[in-house]
Amino acid sequence: MLYELNNVVRLFGSRTVLEIDSLSFKARKIYALIGPNGAGKTTLLNQLAFLDQPNSGEIRFRSAPVSYDHSSLTGLRRQVVLVDQSPILFSGSVWKNIEFGLKVRKIPKKERARRIKHALERVTMSDFAHQDVYGLSGGEVKRVALARALALEPEVLLCDEPTANVDREHQEIILKILSHANSVRHTTIIFSTHYLSQSRQLAHRTLLLQNGRLSKNLEENIFQARIIRRDERLKCLVNGHLIPFSDPDGLASDNRQLRVHVDPQKVKLKAFGQKPVLSPWIPGKITSLSKENGNIRIMVDVGLKLQILLSEDEFIAHPYQVLQQVGVGLDGLGVTLLP
Repeated sequence: MLYELNNVVRLFGSRTVLEIDSLSFKARKIYALIGPNGAGKTTLLNQLAFLDQPNSGEIRFRSAPVSYDHSSLTGLRRQVVLVDQSPILFSGSVWKNIEFGLKVRKIPKKERARRIKHALERVTMSDFAHQDVYGLSGGEVKRVALARALALEPEVLLCDEPTANVDREHQEIILKILSHANSVRHTTIIFSTHYLSQSRQLAHRTLLLQNGRLSKNLEENIFQARIIRRDERLKCLVNGHLIPFSDPDGLASDNRQLRVHVDPQKVKLKAFGQKPVLSPWIPGKITSLSKENGNIRIMVDVGLKLQILLSEDEFIAHPYQVLQQVGVGLDGLGVTLLP
């Protein structure tokens, strides 16, 4: 296994921004991280790049625990390269930018030239070798940054929103660059994106982050919705039910079709017995119960198959049963819009 994360927690002040119980990455694969702004994607990438240390928990790389002393980090960072969402290029030519990291690593001049030429070919920018970086478009800047990373021949390439703020043509070029790096050079790729379509096009596995936590299954609780205005407020209409939502990326607009993700740990459940289920609770019926990693997974039919996770203590306090009529409660913090 390339990476193994166990009980990794990262705090910013008193706020928990990342909380990963268990996560592993295999070598030579492509992984996509999706989720809204503030979900923890960049924080996770910084952990994987060994640029930040967790407050607690353990990260293992190639089966060895990561040690955060200077000597160990230097060796690890030579195997892993992170390309930022808004990469910064140095003044001067494209060639000089790509050469910088190779000089730092004391790569001989002849080998530097070979790697730079090859990297420029891989990002289809050979004609830009001696052009000044001033005046490059946003998409060209990202391709130069990728060439700079690829020239280092890393084992792992991490990319934070590699296609953000570029036109569709450059988006396709960048995705092809990442695919080629994996299929030909066998580089492990881990990239973040807002677009589920990109992850499905490129990734062997897609991971969904919500509020710093990892969803066990990307496909769970993702539904089609339409944004509508009611009482001067925007809500999403899912299977005939109007529910509030969280919109950190500003995606909502009246009458827009979007996907929504319902956090299975943020869904409230209430038994109504023989009484009718009253608004704002959504009526449903429990169709299955199963135990999973110390939690109880409950499937509720509300016209859609909705998955809910309760702790064992919560379930003991309220022991639900299959075929039981229940009410489902959703609030804005547990319902997030997806692009």
